Amino acid sequence: MPIFEYRCLKCESEFEKLVFGGSEDGVSCPDCSSAKVERLFSSFNGVSRSTDGSTRSMSSGCSSCSSSSCASCKSA
Repeated sequence: MPIFEYRCLKCESEFEKLVFGGSEDGVSCPDCSSAKVERLFSSFNGVSRSTDGSTRSMSSGCSSCSSSSCASCKSA
């Protein structure tokens, strides 16, 4: 059951939705209830497995924002 990211075309709110059975019917904005939404392309910052079987994080930023440009990242 994938989680998709959406943007409401009416109020511009962005939200995530767990989609059961691959059907996106009935997805509506949790803020304004509009059914006019578009699915966003999202990036995955997860963990990858190397050839030796160890795991490593693919995120290049800090744990709070993953951008490596916020105040928390600069103080780390």
